[in-house]
Amino acid sequence: MDRLHYHPLSPYSRKAYVAGLMRGEPFERAVIELGSGALQRPEFLAISPFGKMPVLETAEGPIIESTSIIEHWEDRGPRKLLPAGRELTARHFDRVGDLYLVDPVAALWWEAEGETAKNAPQTARRAWRLFEKQLSGRPFVAGDAFSLGDLGASIATDYFVRLGVEAPAAIRGWCERCFAVPEMKRALEEALPFVERLHPSARARA
Repeated sequence: MDRLHYHPLSPYSRKAYVAGLMRGEPFERAVIELGSGALQRPEFLAISPFGKMPVLETAEGPIIESTSIIEHWEDRGPRKLLPAGRELTARHFDRVGDLYLVDPVAALWWEAEGETAKNAPQTARRAWRLFEKQLSGRPFVAGDAFSLGDLGASIATDYFVRLGVEAPAAIRGWCERCFAVPEMKRALEEALPFVERLHPSARARA
C-alpha cells in the first residue's frame, strides 16, 4: 500500500491528500510533526532528498512533489482530476496556482522575509485575474467539474483570505464551490486545528 507523508496544514500536502481521497486510493497516512526536525532526519531524507513534503512511498519507489503524486495516481485510471480533452487546461492552472498562489501564501503564512512574502498579495491578485478570466461562464477552471486546476489554487486562496488578503467576488464564489467538494471540506476540517493554533485570527476571517 502507498504511504503518504504529509501534514494537513501544508497546501501541497493537502493537494495530494485530497486527490487521494477523491480517487478512493488506498494509502496509509503518515503525518509529519511540524517543528520536530522530522524533515531533516536521515530516514526521511532517504525518501525525500530535499527534505520537503508531501512524499508518497510506493512499491516502485518514492514520489516527491504533489502534482507528480497526483499524476501517478491518475495514470492508474479512471481519471478523476484530469478531465478528458481538458487535461492541458487543468495542468496549466495547476502550475499557475502552485507558482503564483501556493508558494507566495506559504511565504506569507510563515512570515518569511524577502520579496516573495512582501509581494505575495500583489502576486495573488495577478493570478486571480487569470483565474477570473478562465472562470467566466464556467464553475471550475476546466469546465463543469472540479479538477487538478482548481485544487492547489483554491487551497492557497483560502489561506490568503484567512490572512486578510481580500479576493475578488468571483474568486470567492469559485473557492466556495471548491470547498463544497466533500473531500476538500474534510481536508480543511482536519487542517483547521493547526490553522487556529498558528494564526488564531485566521479561522474567523474565512
